[in-house]
Amino acid sequence: MSSDNAEEILGTYKRMMAECQQIATKVSELTLERDEHKLVIDQLSTLEPERKAFRLIGGILVEKTVGEALPAVQQNYEGLKELLSKLDETLKTKDAERKVYKEKHGIMTQEERENMMKKQGAVK
Repeated sequence: MSSDNAEEILGTYKRMMAECQQIATKVSELTLERDEHKLVIDQLSTLEPERKAFRLIGGILVEKTVGEALPAVQQNYEGLKELLSKLDETLKTKDAERKVYKEKHGIMTQEERENMMKKQGAVK
């Protein structure tokens, strides 16, 4: 295997890892947002529908009633749940592709290499 080819393989693997990391970060961010929406839904559900509520829309605070705001927050919550489900599936697929690529090309992390050396040293 030439060094150019090895660098290309390693570069591809690093890009695959970075893509998985980006998706995982996005999942984490959206999970927090989903949880915040759930807290708001739980709080608004206990209030009377005619009560004043304020909602931040595009950086502008808008006055609504609880009856108007709650359905919008619930719709956003459901959308976040659906998006998170799709992102989880995408992450699983990308991670599986990364693992297959890693095995196919015999890529090892420093930790994996050290563990292998320790095992070989213990066997001798």
